[in-house]
Amino acid sequence: MIAADEGFEILDRATCLELLATVQVGRLAWATVDGRVHIRPVNYTLAGDDVIVRTRTGSILAAAQANVQMTFEADHLEPGVKAGWSVLIVGTAEDLGSTAEAAGLRDSVRLWARGTRPHVLRIHDIARDGRMLVSTMGIHG
Repeated sequence: MIAADEGFEILDRATCLELLATVQVGRLAWATVDGRVHIRPVNYTLAGDDVIVRTRTGSILAAAQANVQMTFEADHLEPGVKAGWSVLIVGTAEDLGSTAEAAGLRDSVRLWARGTRPHVLRIHDIARDGRMLVSTMGIHG
């Protein structure tokens, strides 16, 4: 971890990756040319430093194939102890198509939603930012 920022500790890259490995659901966001922002929950896993998601044919795949910049966010909050963390990744998503790599990664993403999601995307990060909420438990005033 790095320095604190008004109640948050700024997380280094290694800590961001460690935390991302502890949850299976994140949100993928992107803006269309008309300025509309889309945010979708996705199941994911990590492959090295990259986030891997599976998707169906639709808006996520279209944005990835158009090389639209995307933002991925995952977090975990503990309201009872007023603690938690959030990791934000900005980058592009690469459609791995029908490659051997895609086949190898497909089963590593544990899907929650029904239906098929045959497309495998790799999110390469341009920027990564993580914050951990510093608990106020025990602080009065």
